[in-house]
Amino acid sequence: MKKQSLLPVGFYDLLFDEAEKNHNNINNALDIFLKSGYRLIKTPLVEFENSFLQQKSQNYFQTIDVISGESVVFRNDITPQISRLLGSRLQEEKLPLKLCYVGDVLCSKSEDLYKDRQQTQVGVEIIGCDAEKSNFEIIEILLKVLKEIMNKSQEKNLLIEFSLPNFLEIFLSEIEVENKEELRKAIVQKNISAVKKLAGKNGEIISKIMLSNNLCSHLDLVNVVKKMDSRLCGNDKGRSWNDKGGGRNDGGCVVSEIKKAQKISDFLAKNFSEIKVCFDLFGDNEFSYHDGFAFNVFCGGFSYPIARGGRYKILSKNKEVDAIGATIYMNRLRKVG
Repeated sequence: MKKQSLLPVGFYDLLFDEAEKNHNNINNALDIFLKSGYRLIKTPLVEFENSFLQQKSQNYFQTIDVISGESVVFRNDITPQISRLLGSRLQEEKLPLKLCYVGDVLCSKSEDLYKDRQQTQVGVEIIGCDAEKSNFEIIEILLKVLKEIMNKSQEKNLLIEFSLPNFLEIFLSEIEVENKEELRKAIVQKNISAVKKLAGKNGEIISKIMLSNNLCSHLDLVNVVKKMDSRLCGNDKGRSWNDKGGGRNDGGCVVSEIKKAQKISDFLAKNFSEIKVCFDLFGDNEFSYHDGFAFNVFCGGFSYPIARGGRYKILSKNKEVDAIGATIYMNRLRKVG
């Protein structure tokens, strides 16, 4: 009896109907992106490792290029390749630059239940976008694509979870407590009993923010902030946090961060009222390159995000510029019931 050929863990074949459906979903997504003014790019599967060394998570396959003798990697994300292009072939392009892409990425390991190490990404990026409206544009076109390629049952079960990657550090910089490192760890681990012990009289309000992560957009987050003790405003004695300001005047206070969440919430309530929204303000962003705000899109009871995105910094002409993007994981989308 002939021995069956097996694939390495995390790699797969797509046959017939499944392959055709996946192909159609990719084409439908790209068609929407292109009609919306995004330009398609196609980047190689292999890059020199230097292009990926700045990643927080270096979860990629690597080998030695027999021609150059240098270390090369099989990409595990497409965004670093866009950064390389901005420093080379796209450096003369006028910003903002709207791009879309499709391609497979390879991960050396996977913590997912399904252990997929080959994933197909379809996404969009706006490079050089300091305007707030770009946040809404990316979210809008992402949800438009998902609604196009998902069935009605899947569409009704969409949930988008937002986090503010800067929120925790800004919060800790303004709060007056000892052992801030221990408190940071307790918040990231969602250890409410430890938070209450470490934060003293401020533990209760911190716990409320942590528990509010599972509530939907109708929660008035600023009302939560108003309950904070005035000492959370750092050295600004006698002032309380409110929706007109905060403990600092540089726009980096907790209230201004929460107002970001409120604006996004209001936008979704107005334009996508059927989609559930929640916030994970104290989310663990240890391995994320996002800055300002980030989001994950879930469907039903499926544990892993079918799409994610957010704002980040990227080099263009030797200086950092703001960028925002979103990626759909086609292999996860296939598993959603």
